[in-house]
Amino acid sequence: MRSNDRKILIGKLGKPHGVKGYLYLHYYGDDLSVLDSYESLSLKNSESLSIEKMFTKGDRLIIKFNEFNDRDSVEFLRNKELFILEGDLPALEDGETYLYQLEGMIVKNLENQVLGKVKGTFGTKSNEVLIVESSYESIDDKERLLPYVKPDVVKDVDLVNKIITVEWLESY
Repeated sequence: MRSNDRKILIGKLGKPHGVKGYLYLHYYGDDLSVLDSYESLSLKNSESLSIEKMFTKGDRLIIKFNEFNDRDSVEFLRNKELFILEGDLPALEDGETYLYQLEGMIVKNLENQVLGKVKGTFGTKSNEVLIVESSYESIDDKERLLPYVKPDVVKDVDLVNKIITVEWLESY
């Protein structure tokens, strides 16, 4: 279930680039083309910023907002997080999930042992990783880092019951 009003973190602004109000954007997604469908992004305080221009320079993403025209005026945006509304996300195919949907889900192994709850995720060059913290239902007090690799490690993601089933031994 998606709530159209929920804010989804998509990136963090970096330092200014040049003198005309451009900023580096550390985008947390993996598909830059998704950003083309957005006319504006929001700050945490819900202030909306309309996108004037966006481009890549090497492997870095650079963005300019209509509201700002010089380096000094964007300096306060450095290290600010950017959000979109959940309802603005592109629809997914059956069986696909957004990583933010995994947070708070129970992680069980094939032996039906609870390993913990997903606290967050982070990306590596090869795959995403689930940060699984222990919960009162867990078999132990360990925090685990599980590769989010389907179908090798992640066998099932049940969004309705909020359970992720993984092939992962207790001893890992």
